[in-house]
Amino acid sequence: MKNKITSVGIQRKTHFSGKRKIGMDTNIFIKFYDQPYLLGLEASRMFNYKNLLFTHAICLHEFSKYIKIKEKIDDREAKKKAKLFLRKRNVKVIYPKECFIPKDDIKLFEKESNKKLREGGKDYLKCHMPDSLILLAFKKWGINKVHSTDEIVRICAQFLGMDGAALPSFDKAITRALKGNTKYYKKKRH
Repeated sequence: MKNKITSVGIQRKTHFSGKRKIGMDTNIFIKFYDQPYLLGLEASRMFNYKNLLFTHAICLHEFSKYIKIKEKIDDREAKKKAKLFLRKRNVKVIYPKECFIPKDDIKLFEKESNKKLREGGKDYLKCHMPDSLILLAFKKWGINKVHSTDEIVRICAQFLGMDGAALPSFDKAITRALKGNTKYYKKKRH
């Protein structure tokens, strides 16, 4: 007996059109800092535009802490390196004095997000500080896309109406570059 199709599912994904503002999480900067060759890829051209990329002061602080540990330098020098890294890449830092978020709003957002996550079967994820504060500041600042390698940040960004992405274009660009290297490609296939 032949199987009959009883239902058909259609999914449509829309993309934002208009002036794009991108918020970036700490882990993206760490990825670029550790793997500078990523900045040479075509996908990294987003760093060439001014008033496109934003991050929060908390991300700057976390990034400078990472540099301090990795480079074994003092706080001042690490913060200076982190600021220079962001400035060279046209990333604007959003400071709390520019974008204040009340604690009640943060707690409410965390509560609602965690409820949606439970309902969606993602009990293993929890929306918490400082990610919730960063996302609310991004929303208040008018940012409409968030790049992060952290799944909870991407999902909670979608709860606020922002696109969440993990920079998949870099993965595609790296694969393309490796396939262009025939020595690597032959070794991988055989």
